[in-house]
Formats: sequence, structure tokens, C-alpha cells
Amino acid sequence: MWSRILRSGPAALGSSWFAERAGGSLRPVSALGKIFLYLVLVVLIGSLAAPEAWVLVRHLPGEWFGGLIAKVQGMPFHRYFSRSLQVTALILLWPLLRSLRIRSLREFGLMPNPRPFHDAGAGMVAGFFGMILLGGVQLVAGTSLLDPAWVTDLRFAFPRILASAVMVAVIEEFLFRGVLLGFLRQSLSSGPAIVLSSLVFALLHFVALPAGGGSPEEAPRWWSGFDLLRGMASGFSGGVLTGYAFLILFAAGLLLGWLTVRTGALQASIGLHGAWILGQQAFNSVALYYVTPPCGLLPFLGPSQCNGMVPTGLLPLAALLLAGGLAGLILGKRERPERSVARGR
Repeated sequence: MWSRILRSGPAALGSSWFAERAGGSLRPVSALGKIFLYLVLVVLIGSLAAPEAWVLVRHLPGEWFGGLIAKVQGMPFHRYFSRSLQVTALILLWPLLRSLRIRSLREFGLMPNPRPFHDAGAGMVAGFFGMILLGGVQLVAGTSLLDPAWVTDLRFAFPRILASAVMVAVIEEFLFRGVLLGFLRQSLSSGPAIVLSSLVFALLHFVALPAGGGSPEEAPRWWSGFDLLRGMASGFSGGVLTGYAFLILFAAGLLLGWLTVRTGALQASIGLHGAWILGQQAFNSVALYYVTPPCGLLPFLGPSQCNGMVPTGLLPLAALLLAGGLAGLILGKRERPERSVARGR
């Protein structure tokens, strides 16, 4: 057995975890079981890889890439852990898709987009409109105060914010609106599939990594990743702010899912998602929420949740819905894209 694995290589090894055995001793595994196995392997391998990644980075010269390695070396262990989970999820996604016999993005309901830049631009314009409207109302109403050195603050933070917005938007849209929504549309109509994927999207934002994980110089143990797993559910703490944040995230999931189904592509949802993240993080870097007590303006406005990523209250919800309506207007009328999803309608 082991000699066959060594001869086949790591790619075949990954596929063999998920592949159905026709006529073999193992019974065929359902698609749901394969997805569950995929999630288990992502957590297991990511947890074991994080300490090794920490050690590897410590052996690299800090001056490489203009000092970027030195900055990475100064990160706490939980940042290595989160990145290990993301990289593992992307690597194992290929054998999962192969095992599910998914050969094309068409099987997720995603079609070649004849105007990708137009759709991405529509999403970005709508997203920036919503964030400018939301931020402007907060500044005019005095609920947030602008830092006197906001220009310097924004210039310093913008490269990091831009990189984060692009990376998060692309990865989350591919996983939630591409893979997850596509899987669900194979057995559900578009409406229920969008609702269910939006629930998952909202809930997973409350799975938070603890802020600890040791100092940057404290060497992690091989089990340190598993220790962090115990604190990952701490983000869902309940309370009224959690409820409002969940409402915003759920509405965003519905909107992004609707854009994906309407266009048959991910460009519009990536543009809107990325613009919303960029605008929210940029505003947080130059302005301070200044309401005492913090929940004093609810249900209209409250402090941001999920590490400052998600604004709360009816005002952010209205800005989000207006952004979605604007995106729909810019995209204009178009024929419903043809789909090869098995049962989706």
C-alpha cells in the first residue's frame, strides 16, 4: 500500500482520500460525506502545518523581500494558524472537486462572462456608494470623529487594506458564492440555495480566532493549533450586537448570492464585496466611533463587530440594500444565464 502511495505522488494521494472505489472494499461515499471529510482534513492538516510554518519562517533572513519576512516573523502564532487553514483549504479543494466529478465551473452555475470588467465595476461603484453614504452620515451626525491626521493614517494603511480587501473578496466569493452556492443549486432551486448559503456565510464570520496564541518569539508546540481550535467559537457570544451583525452579514450574503445567480458569474459580487471591505476598513482607520454608551443609538447604529469588519444597525443595512439596488440598475436587464446545474432553477 505504502509503496503504491509513494509511486503515485501527493496529488494522487489527495485524490485517493476522496475518490469512490468502484467494486472495492470501501462503500461509495456520498457527496455530503466527502465534503465533511474535506473539512476534517483541512482542520487537521492546517493545525499540524501551522507550527511547521512558524519554524520555517524563523529560518529565513528577515531582510528578504524588502523586510517583509521580518514583519511576518513578528506575527503571533494565531496568524500562522489562520493562514495555514486557508492554504490547506485551497490545496485540498482540487481533489475534492475531482472526487465529486466536477470538471468545470459550469457545474457550479458559473458561465463565461462576456463583460467581466463591466460587472466588476458595477459592483465596485455600488459598494463604494454604500460605504460613502454610510460614512458620510456618521461624520455629519457626529457619531464618528475623523482623526486630524487621517490623510497620513490612510496613506500608511491603504496598501494593507487594499491587499486584504482583494484577497478576502476573491477567496470568500469563490468559496461561498461559487463552490457552496453551486453545490446547493445542484439539489435546490436558486432561492433556497441562496438563503442557505447566506446562513452559512453569516455564521462562519462569528467563528473567531483568539487574540492570544503566545508572543511572536514563543515557539509553538506541534499541538498548538489544536489548542487554538478550542477558542474559535468565542466570536458568537450572543447579545443584541451579535444579532444586528448577523442580520447585516445575512443580508450581504443574500445580495451577493443574488448577483451571482443573476449574472452567472462572480465578478459583480467580488467587486461589491471588495469595495465594501475596502471602504469599511479605510473608514475604521481614519475615524473613531464616538457614541456613549456604545449601543445608545440602536436600532439605528451601533459599534462594528467581527474585528471591526461588520457595521451594525438599520442604517448600515439600508446602505447595503441601496448599494445592491444600485448594482442591479448598473448591471441592467440581461437574459437569465443558462446553467448546467443538475436541478437548480
